[in-house]
Amino acid sequence: MNAAERRRYWWGHWRLAVPGGVTLLLLLLTTAPILVPVPVFPLLAPLAIFVWATFQPGLMPPWLAFGLGVIADLLFGQPIGVNATLFAATAGFVRLFEARYGHHGPKADWRFDWGMAAGMIIIFELATWQLMGLAGQPVPLLPLGWQVLTSVAAYPIVAQICAWTQRRAFGEPLVP
Repeated sequence: MNAAERRRYWWGHWRLAVPGGVTLLLLLLTTAPILVPVPVFPLLAPLAIFVWATFQPGLMPPWLAFGLGVIADLLFGQPIGVNATLFAATAGFVRLFEARYGHHGPKADWRFDWGMAAGMIIIFELATWQLMGLAGQPVPLLPLGWQVLTSVAAYPIVAQICAWTQRRAFGEPLVP
């Protein structure tokens, strides 16, 4: 390939960076200053990883989620590896679950996905609590409970953002 063909090839694949970019933007949004005494801002990045790993698993591999987790650890001042491990585990779990059980019926899609996201957030927060304790920086469990509630409530918004972005970047899905 000549230089122009190589440029056209790489610019033709910009869509591959969309899920990681959207998740990174939601991660940066999580660092927005809010004036409340408890961490009530929802976990937007893990929710986005869940959504992208569910609907575009090839574009949200565990290694990309791990990299986003390292960025989250640096942004939040947590020990390196806490979010990295949990983000990668989230992407890996969703891929394994989807491979094992496949897609579900169209009537129960949003309820099932919302329930799975709620379970994932609860496990994510409990694992964060344990890993932070192991790292010597224990976190009280009650504020994490508030964060679970706001995160579960934010799932439909994150799913809509990801769906809108997917439609804009990849076009309307083909309906059989």
